[in-house]
Amino acid sequence: MKKIERIRRNVNNYLFDHIHLKEGLHISGSIFIAIISAMLYAFGFYCFISPAHVDATTVTGSSIITGGVGGISQVISLALRLGKVQHDMYVLQSVLYFGMNVPIFIFAFFKIGKKFAILTVINVGFSSLFIQLFNNLELTKAIALALEDEHVARVLFAGTSVGIASALAFKGDFSCGGIDVFSYYFSLRKSTSVGKYATAINSTIIITYTILTILLNTGNHIEVALLNFLYSVLYLFVVMFVVDFINTRNKKVKVEIITSIDGMSAVLIANFPHSTTLVKGQGGYSHSVKDVIQMVVSSNEAKRVVNLARKVDPHSFVTVSPLIQTYGNFFVKPIE
Repeated sequence: MKKIERIRRNVNNYLFDHIHLKEGLHISGSIFIAIISAMLYAFGFYCFISPAHVDATTVTGSSIITGGVGGISQVISLALRLGKVQHDMYVLQSVLYFGMNVPIFIFAFFKIGKKFAILTVINVGFSSLFIQLFNNLELTKAIALALEDEHVARVLFAGTSVGIASALAFKGDFSCGGIDVFSYYFSLRKSTSVGKYATAINSTIIITYTILTILLNTGNHIEVALLNFLYSVLYLFVVMFVVDFINTRNKKVKVEIITSIDGMSAVLIANFPHSTTLVKGQGGYSHSVKDVIQMVVSSNEAKRVVNLARKVDPHSFVTVSPLIQTYGNFFVKPIE
């Protein structure tokens, strides 16, 4: 372990002296994550969400209604059919999908960050390429056909694949496009989890879609539409769970450290972009005076805080408590 730590420290020191190389590696790593995320999203979409090219706009089909920009385009298409407006369903959805994503990318560019928007475009572009690739692979075709009638399995696999894809994107400070951009924006503004915002938006889309399909059809088709609605809701909850489990950017914890080392608070502040609250306490058994330090950090920082505190004072007593929400000034690394 010490040897690995020494190698890591030497690499960090070298990159610190070669800033352009460091930036190049960082950008290359982000693009690699975007490609992996796009591949997982395309795999989940092709094999599980709409297997064997089942038509998502017919209630007799078994496609999962996913929400997002694609779901909005489906809702508009169904609304036009309800109004007896003749149109080519696939052409309309393609135009709407592209047309709605353009202002979303512009919004992301100016409201979230330039790097965020560019990587999101890269992710969406590779998702389209991978979907076409999987369409020509016999293996993915076989998987899609094998699970065409296994609705629960499809929901679980689709939710897991798409959830991991979205979570990887969020971890890399970009998104999979569409509604994810707004979910990410609201989560930054409210400093809370991403999954619940995406679920709220997509639930509205799915409910609207289901109502329109019921209005357009009668008889047994209504039962199929309601069943697809239930599967789609389950899919959204799986995606939300996976995203919030992996993406810990806006999850916060309170670390409380009881120590007899006077400089502990200064060490913590020097190593993390958060302040501390310091009070004096007295041991109930020893009656010795100790520092009680409270520090709120992101959940992905908690382990490093605890390790540093234990390194400074091996005899310190440390507790970590999850927080539901925080109010006030809390530093979160800005999106580029």
